[in-house]
Amino acid sequence: MYRLNRVATMVFGATLLAMLVLGGSAFAQEEKSVELTPSRGSGVSGTAILTDVEDGVKVELSMKGLPEEGVKHINHFHGGGTCADDRDGRTAPVTIPLEPVVANADGTGSETSTVEDVTLDKLLGDDQHRFILLHDKVKKGQGVPPGISCVDLPQRSTNTTFENLPTSGGVPPLVLLVIPLGLLLVGTSAVLLVLRRFIA
Repeated sequence: MYRLNRVATMVFGATLLAMLVLGGSAFAQEEKSVELTPSRGSGVSGTAILTDVEDGVKVELSMKGLPEEGVKHINHFHGGGTCADDRDGRTAPVTIPLEPVVANADGTGSETSTVEDVTLDKLLGDDQHRFILLHDKVKKGQGVPPGISCVDLPQRSTNTTFENLPTSGGVPPLVLLVIPLGLLLVGTSAVLLVLRRFIA
């Protein structure tokens, strides 16, 4: 009887550990996706994926329609305004610089940056409007070039939303929760069956 109780405890413990590991990974990262749209008739568009990571927020930009191969396009978070303001010539200040996007021969380009010491909730907070702006080619003596693609970051306090991506390598969180719960149920049932046969 002691041995069976010990086995039952081990099975339950192992299953519970698997549930914590798999279930925890379902909530370890939050990812959001927003779509950049063309500004000033550029035809340049793209996607920005923002992910909560241990050091801050990872920002992945994937652009298309870039007009000239090899050109580095600077891009930033701007705070205190919107894409509409920028398109009307009233660009808000730069708050967070990101790595430049280099155009490929097919007009695509991408970059990955990590914004340190911040969370996704903070970036989407209601303290100010924010947007991501990709700029045109930097020309000598021009200063900061105009924006050619832009996206507003929806604020948590508004009704605007944006796409939720699957987390943890694309597996939906619900699946990661169902798997350990199923293991727990199967393990517990097996132990109870063994104990019932032993007692009988």
